Amino acid sequence: MKQSYYFAELASAYDAEIQDLLSDSEGKSALKARLAEKRQELKAILPMIEFSPEMVVPVFYDGLSFDNPQAMIAAIQCEPDDGDFPSWESLAATISFASWARPLVDAVLGESAGENFMVTVAGLEFIRQFDHAAPVKADDSEDEEKNESDSDDDEDRDLGEAGDDWLADQGFDSNKS
Repeated sequence: MKQSYYFAELASAYDAEIQDLLSDSEGKSALKARLAEKRQELKAILPMIEFSPEMVVPVFYDGLSFDNPQAMIAAIQCEPDDGDFPSWESLAATISFASWARPLVDAVLGESAGENFMVTVAGLEFIRQFDHAAPVKADDSEDEEKNESDSDDDEDRDLGEAGDDWLADQGFDSNKS
């Protein structure tokens, strides 16, 4: 799934945050309890939405469902500062919330950065739920990928081998077996 730099970076940080919440120091499952704790602490952690949103997004973990995946795919390809970042109003109509999440959404929207943060929440939750693919190729068109010729595959291998050779010339171990 193609993602903007903004969403790719935050998705990685969000994943790390979820991994930290998964288990306690004894290795026991703690996600449910830790998410409940974060949700109760929302008011205290709300100021973090502007400088560390990945720390706050977990309060919405599994609280959103997406009625229009195409709108979300388009949204996660946008950068907040490029002028094409979707408005919360345009995305909100395509998202359903768990009943427990509604008061949290209302609390967030009471903040000056709340609308942009909710777009970020929706994007990160969409990525978490649906992006289980390997790293994305430069061209994300499935039809074109299916129609690529064998010569393109040979070119990719040749480029990979050239890169390995260059690394070896620089004194690094190459990926060659």
